[in-house]
Amino acid sequence: MFDLVQIIYWLSLSTWFGAVLFIAVAAPVIARAVRENNPVLTNVLSVNLEGQHASLLVGSIIGRIMNVVIPLELACAGAMLVAMVGQWILLHPVGPVLVQVLVRAALYLGAVGLLIYHWRVVWPKVWRYRQEYIDHADEPDVANPALDEFDRLQAESTYILFFIVSLLLGMILFSANIRPVLVVSAS
Repeated sequence: MFDLVQIIYWLSLSTWFGAVLFIAVAAPVIARAVRENNPVLTNVLSVNLEGQHASLLVGSIIGRIMNVVIPLELACAGAMLVAMVGQWILLHPVGPVLVQVLVRAALYLGAVGLLIYHWRVVWPKVWRYRQEYIDHADEPDVANPALDEFDRLQAESTYILFFIVSLLLGMILFSANIRPVLVVSAS
């Protein structure tokens, strides 16, 4: 049973870590590549604003990727919760092992908290400000503050992803020696 719990734990942790790391690394690369090509999206903005088409396209690309990655992250977080509870039940942690279990639990809760904040607070705002900017692109008094918020929230999203990567990396480091306690009989 312990082996099954460990498989679920490591599979979900590594998948979650890899997905978040991919987005955290790919987002700036995608942004740079799109901005270098300076696209013009005539079906999105009727005005030709310098570099703004690229920002909107980057947001669309990353948003579509996030629509796949966030449910994957949520599934991994759920599987990890089940596996961590299984570890607690099977290992009966005490002493120094209990400290490691509690550190892993704290790192997990931090990562889940950031994931939920990113999913339920940041991304809806990103899309709302993006749409507000598009809807009012011909009105600089409305469009410019919306664009500023859109850009700020995209940067916040990137920071959140790097924090999640750091927390998951901490979990990996504190998970290196998870093993059942061997009971030695005195026969």
